[in-house]
Amino acid sequence: MIFGICVLVLISTPHAFAIDGIHRVELKNARLVNAFGEASAQNINTNQQVQISADVTNKQDKNQDFVYIVQILDQNNVTVQLTWIKASFKSQQTFSPALSWVTDKPGTYTAQIFFWDSIQNADALTIKSEIKIIVS
Repeated sequence: MIFGICVLVLISTPHAFAIDGIHRVELKNARLVNAFGEASAQNINTNQQVQISADVTNKQDKNQDFVYIVQILDQNNVTVQLTWIKASFKSQQTFSPALSWVTDKPGTYTAQIFFWDSIQNADALTIKSEIKIIVS
């Protein structure tokens, strides 16, 4: 009897095994790249423009709206730049968004990458990633 009820519940709720939470998107290979998408060292010069990029894959069986957010923090954990792009990608699609950054101040910075469903909801689709950047 209990087994029968469990089977009925599972059959009538196809969303029971849907991907949710921070497992909807895979974010990996966070890196600095130049304007041509080529990998760049994490030690850069002042006034050198770099792009903060990562490989992202939609792990769901549906299209997903998203915002790709990059926050740059200085050595005192003060935000010096916050930028984002808004777009959508198809089921199982992989691509590498990038946002540019340049500074005229030497120091150690942290680029934090967030991947959310929207700015308004701020529902994380995956865990954040970080890159240390040393500016000379």
